[in-house]
Amino acid sequence: MLNQVLLYSGSAFISFWGVAHLFPTRSVVSGFGDISVDNKRIITMEWIIEGIALIFIGLINAIVTA
Repeated sequence: MLNQVLLYSGSAFISFWGVAHLFPTRSVVSGFGDISVDNKRIITMEWIIEGIALIFIGLINAIVTA
């Protein structure tokens, strides 16, 4: 029982971290200063993919636990 609680809470934490990773993307990209449009797009894509990957890992963990 305790193992499942810990696994689910870990899954929720990782998924929450992924969602929280998506919100500051715009301010992070603007924090790089004056860079080219292509570099801004690359940084934006990288931050979004990191957030989606964290959400996916949390969901996979929850599904496997279930």
